[in-house]
Amino acid sequence: MRITDIISKKRDSLELTKEELDYFVGEVVHNNVPDYQISAFLMATYLNGMTADEASNLTNAMVETGEVLDIEGVSKISFDKHSTGGVGDKITLILVPIIASLGIPVVKMSGRGLGITGGTLDKLESIPGFNIHLSNEEILKQSKDVGAVICAQTSCLAPSDKIFYELRDVTATIDSIPLIASSIISKKLAIKNKALIIDLKVGKGAFMKNVEDARKLANLMKDIAVKHGRECKILLSDMDSPIGYTVGNSLEVIEAIEVLDGISNSTSYEITKSIAVEVLGLLKNISKMDAERMVDETISSGKAFEKFKELVKSQGGDISYIEDTSKFNLSKIAVKVKAESSGYVYYDALKFGEISLISGAGREKKEDEIDYGAGIYFNKTNGEKVESGDILFTIYSNRDKNEILKEIEGSYKISESIIEEKIIYEVI
Repeated sequence: MRITDIISKKRDSLELTKEELDYFVGEVVHNNVPDYQISAFLMATYLNGMTADEASNLTNAMVETGEVLDIEGVSKISFDKHSTGGVGDKITLILVPIIASLGIPVVKMSGRGLGITGGTLDKLESIPGFNIHLSNEEILKQSKDVGAVICAQTSCLAPSDKIFYELRDVTATIDSIPLIASSIISKKLAIKNKALIIDLKVGKGAFMKNVEDARKLANLMKDIAVKHGRECKILLSDMDSPIGYTVGNSLEVIEAIEVLDGISNSTSYEITKSIAVEVLGLLKNISKMDAERMVDETISSGKAFEKFKELVKSQGGDISYIEDTSKFNLSKIAVKVKAESSGYVYYDALKFGEISLISGAGREKKEDEIDYGAGIYFNKTNGEKVESGDILFTIYSNRDKNEILKEIEGSYKISESIIEEKIIYEVI
């Protein structure tokens, strides 16, 4: 079997066998395939697509060439969650302690932010001392002792995905549905648990711009997950507007804390609650009404908040910041933007992702440093009634104020009437 034969077969729109995909991925992991051949394979796949069986076999090969972390050894009802990322997406920070406080262990391996998409790991590292790098043994111990882990993916899990992703990023092959599906699901299957929930973002601030394309990706991901023995639900959620009332790292942690402590009831909580309801339905066969009540109660009782503090403490984070959010240092420059007319304000997720990036809260290249205190606080939330002169939002930054002001144009609109918006489009 030759690598060139596999590439030419995919170039000619022919279906690759399981054996061919196993061989190709295995050779990639063992560094026996040069970048130019991997890139050729990725482009051929981008142009010609894959059948559902091909995508499933590719995913399986990516899993089997690495280690598998068996969370089912800790609990038979464990689950994992994935989000395709977005602007202001701090759902993981809220969801993990909620579900763990209800007796369902969660091991969530997350990533860093790149471009306009924020990263959960960056947010957590804004808490002094928080350790994102755990060994498999530490992960299993914490999942047993605490029931909740949020950490970086270990290099041994689906190692081919890192190779593929870095080349997709520089070869214009990111937006391939089978490659996206195999990337996401391989990392999830590398953690052996009972169920998987995926929050698939749709809209201006997401890589899936419309529901139709998002539905195609969702169906493929679910098909692969089910074929590999996972119960799976996928939510299509809105990303036309930023989630909640903060964008940034420290700012989003503060919002997550306020939601968990029962102080805030933002759209962040609405999305989290929808996901939590699906988890409880999948794993414990609990009705939607009862599940909603359970989620609300674990917030109002303080159990979810205590679980978050337990998670932070277990991973070395300074609990005092969780108990007193004023200890987080926000960037020194605060640019306040006021409404020039009255009406209902609506924010553009893509534009505010770019503002967050310019402010220093994000990174354009993976090696860039970020400013944990930079970001945006929405004094008026999306869809809220405003009066002329009201402060709409505040941008925190340590960078040039004039550069930031340039990005504000076109980032929001004030409508005379309420615009109907959906938070969750559908559940697949």
